[in-house]
Formats: sequence, structure tokens, C-alpha cells
Amino acid sequence: MTSQIQVSQQQALFVRIALNALIRAEADGRVPARFSGTGPEIWRTFSNELSIANLAAITIQDTGATMPIPFAPEKWWPDWPVWTLLQIPDQDVEIWVQEALSNHEQPQQSFLRQQAALLGISLPEEAVLADLDTPAAHERWLELPGTAGWVSYTFCTRQDADLYYWENFTILCDTAEEMLLAGIIAWELGAPPNTRLPILLEDQTLSSTLQAGRKYDGIVGIHTLHHHRDLRALHKEGKTPVWV
Repeated sequence: MTSQIQVSQQQALFVRIALNALIRAEADGRVPARFSGTGPEIWRTFSNELSIANLAAITIQDTGATMPIPFAPEKWWPDWPVWTLLQIPDQDVEIWVQEALSNHEQPQQSFLRQQAALLGISLPEEAVLADLDTPAAHERWLELPGTAGWVSYTFCTRQDADLYYWENFTILCDTAEEMLLAGIIAWELGAPPNTRLPILLEDQTLSSTLQAGRKYDGIVGIHTLHHHRDLRALHKEGKTPVWV
């Protein structure tokens, strides 16, 4: 018999943030109520010996069936264990659920900033982003690793924008944490189920992206992370990236 695996800090953080997003979606009526309303009572009636940690895992997996990024980490998180082997403490899940229930009315940007802080991701300064021109509706942009989709999110949520996060942007991430945040942003923006999100795990060398040969109307990234690399080959007109 295969023994269970004690949840790591990274894995626990994934479950916590996934629950934050799903409980917000419950409040908006986007997913069935499992942790709010009559959901807990129904679970207690039919769960038999299953725990709230089991409910969390089942709920995340159910959503991951149509939204792999961010809710099916086994498809994109390196070395993610089999769910049935993952031992998540019930007392931790209880705390995360109560926290999520008490904070589900946060404005979207505040919520996403909070998730970025939990993940240890530093976001670009708003003043710097405010100076960037909004892409045109027909353009396709590449966001380099380091910002976890935040620049694309900023563009999409501007009042003058006619952009879709999952259509106008390809978002490169070099950590599982960045993948998770970029996926949570897509979820918050209402990405349709079964959409193949252009959120890709890539290392800092950008070797896979450079080899793919696709060209973009714009490239954006953190200057200190990428300025030493010539990325003009990725731009349709051979231009250098826009730096933040």
C-alpha cells in the first residue's frame, strides 16, 4: 500500500489560493456552493468518513477538469503528487476556508494583489505600468517571465481596452508560483471553460520560446531580468521589448 505524502509548504499554498479563488466564485454563482450556503450541510450529510480536506481536493479537481490552469497542477506543476496521496491537514483547510469566506468580497485587484503577496511575487509599480500604451485589439503580445501575467491583466482591465487575457497575450512563467497567479488572473477575468490558456512554463533562457519562432506585436518584461538578452527576433518588426 502506498503511503500518503505530507503536504509541502508550496503545495499547501496552492490549495489555500485555489480555495480563495473558488470560494469567491461560489459567492458570484459561478460554481456550486460547497463551502458556503447549504454546501457544508450537504457535505456533512453525504460525506461518510471524508473530511473537509477531501472536499477541498475534490472541489479543486472538479474545477481543474475544465480549467487545468490553475486548478489541475498535475498537468503543469513539476513533480506534483497524486492527489489521493497528498495529506492535507483538516485544521489547515478549516482555517483557509474561513479566511476565504471572510474575504470573498474584496475588489478584484486587491484580491489578486493579496494572492501575489502570498506567493512572494513582486508586481511592477503602478506608475510604471500607467506609462505603457494599451495594445490594439488585433495585437498579440508576449509577457516575459517575472510578472506572472500582471502586465497583461493591467492592459485588459483598462477602460479603453478591447482585449482578452487568453487571446491577446502569451504569458511566460519560470516558476509554479507564477503559473498559479497567471491562472488565477485568467479565472478572475472569466476565461471560458476548456480554453487552452496561453500560459507557459519557461526558464529564464527563453530557449523554447526562441526556438518556436513565433513573432509578436509587442514584448514586455522586467528590465533587470531580461535586458541582457537580444529578443528582437521575437518581435514582428524587430523591436526591443517594452521594459517595466
